[in-house]
Amino acid sequence: MRKLIFDILTTAAMAAGLPYESDYKKRIYEAPMVIKDALLPLPRIEIQILKAPVKSYRRSLSKFPTPEKEYTHRTIRKALDQVITPVRLAIVANDENWLKDFAHSLHRDLPRKIADGHNNIVKIEIEAVESNGFGSKLVEVSIKKKLTKVFHLRFTSLVTRDDDVALIKDVEVTPTYSEE
Repeated sequence: MRKLIFDILTTAAMAAGLPYESDYKKRIYEAPMVIKDALLPLPRIEIQILKAPVKSYRRSLSKFPTPEKEYTHRTIRKALDQVITPVRLAIVANDENWLKDFAHSLHRDLPRKIADGHNNIVKIEIEAVESNGFGSKLVEVSIKKKLTKVFHLRFTSLVTRDDDVALIKDVEVTPTYSEE
């Protein structure tokens, strides 16, 4: 799930306009970081994956023909558990206009549903957005200030199991006839 979250957020950030750099100077980091904050490039994205609660979610999701046994078996996909993974996505920049435009584009370009490696739907929801470091326009400070916009996201996925069920192919009817 971690790799899927990073892939989704990286793709959305690049589509929204995050400057692309080589792997030597990357712009997307996993938080908390061990590198000093002053050494990291601006603008950048910091992704923190928090503890994911698991809820029991027992229900049948779908039925479809079993591959390579279409005429004899049916596959029933059942949900076992629901995993809700909270993610904190921080956009750090020093240009207020770029940050506002990028945050708007990221909000727009973030997919709401996507399929994971097991072909299950993962829902992506934005729970809250907060801004830090924005000051007044009256006082201009010559120091570069660090502006952040934090998206609190929730990735909801299911843990599923596929069961193969044999179809009934032969039925014998034995007539019972009685005269009364």
